[in-house]
Amino acid sequence: MSAAPLRVPMSLEFLQSLREMGINCYLASGTDVEFVKNEASLLGVAKYFDGGIFGALREYKKFSKAMIIQKIITDFALSGDELLIVGDGYVEIENAKAVGAIAVGVASVEDNRYNMNADKRERLIRAGADIIIPDFREGTQLLNYLLT
Repeated sequence: MSAAPLRVPMSLEFLQSLREMGINCYLASGTDVEFVKNEASLLGVAKYFDGGIFGALREYKKFSKAMIIQKIITDFALSGDELLIVGDGYVEIENAKAVGAIAVGVASVEDNRYNMNADKRERLIRAGADIIIPDFREGTQLLNYLLT
C-alpha cells in the first residue's frame, strides 16, 4: 500500500524544498517516540527531519514540544522570529507564539484531505497561528512569502 494517501497533500515536496534550502527540520509529536519514528518512516518523511524526531517519553517530564522548541532556539542561537513552526494542533501553535516564532497552522481534514477543517481552523486561529493552510499544495508560494 502506498503511503501517499495518508500524507497531507504536497508535504513531501514542501519538506524537500526546505531541505534544498538548507533548513534543518525537526518533528515533535505528543505520540510515544517509538511510534512517531515508525510512522515517519512508513510515511516516507523520516529522512527530511535531520534535526531529529521527538515524541513522548516514559518519563513524561523529560519531553514537551515547548522543550524541543527551546532546544532548537538554544542550539542554533535563534531569535523567535527566525523559527518556523508548522503544525495542526493548538499546543505547538501556542508554544510557537510563546517564543515569538512564526506559526503556520495546518487545518487539514484527515478523511477529506482537500478541504479545510473549519473547527481545526478556528482552534488554530485562537491559538495564535499567523497563517492557516489546508495542505501544502501552495508550499512554494508559502515559502516565498515567508522567506522574502
